[in-house]
Amino acid sequence: MTMTTPFGPSVQEVPLTRAPLVNVIAQVRFPAVMKIEDNAFVANFQEAIRKDYPILRPERQLGVMIGPGGVQPQDAGTIWRFESKDPDAWQVTLAPSFVSLSAKRYTRRSDLLARLTVVLHALEGWLHPNVCDRIGVRYVDRVTGDQLARLSKLVRPEILGVAGDDAALGSIEVVHALSDTLFQLDDASQLRGRWGRLPAGSTYDPGIEPAREPSWVLDLDHYTAQPEDFDLAAIGGKVTEFCERIYTFFRWAVTDTFLDEFGAER
Repeated sequence: MTMTTPFGPSVQEVPLTRAPLVNVIAQVRFPAVMKIEDNAFVANFQEAIRKDYPILRPERQLGVMIGPGGVQPQDAGTIWRFESKDPDAWQVTLAPSFVSLSAKRYTRRSDLLARLTVVLHALEGWLHPNVCDRIGVRYVDRVTGDQLARLSKLVRPEILGVAGDDAALGSIEVVHALSDTLFQLDDASQLRGRWGRLPAGSTYDPGIEPAREPSWVLDLDHYTAQPEDFDLAAIGGKVTEFCERIYTFFRWAVTDTFLDEFGAER
């Protein structure tokens, strides 16, 4: 199916058995609740999700403060990470100002939405937040190895740019080429797209682990830009809509050959 625009009508999802997805994150931010630092306070939230996420790994976060004395390390508080038995499958992260659901091995969108619904119900029943500062969904795909050598067959020319113009480049190798574009949508939400080629061991974001070999990434981050009421139905609708928009952009960016290469279930 040929897509003519990255922001057209939503398209049916085609599951990929060998999807190159390296991370998917759905995050809901709220005004800071400092009591989330308290072990006893967080215990009730843990019990609500412990069946699916039995492994708890608290982490102390470090930040920096820049002052007259220069850069000083600063304790940024505790992050609570609740993992499924397979930590690469699903992880819930709770901090004083956000909760997120992430996965490094993705199955279907319906699974993401169902799991996020459970997590948000647990959060609302425990924390009772009134305001939602931000709703965000992010998908990161990475192409490496043999597929990287055939990238011009897998990704449309508008996305590849000069990096995909073999005739113009000749024997010249593109080592690093990263595009960063912010789209303002009609509903006041924004979609940030970053894509391009990276050398081995390189990353453009501390939250994205670098690959050990040269790679090409497609990173799509869709989010609200202003606070709204914390309403589960509204949040669920936004997340669903954002997933669909990201997928529509993804399907526009890649070719049918890309889908076949990564195991499309048609």
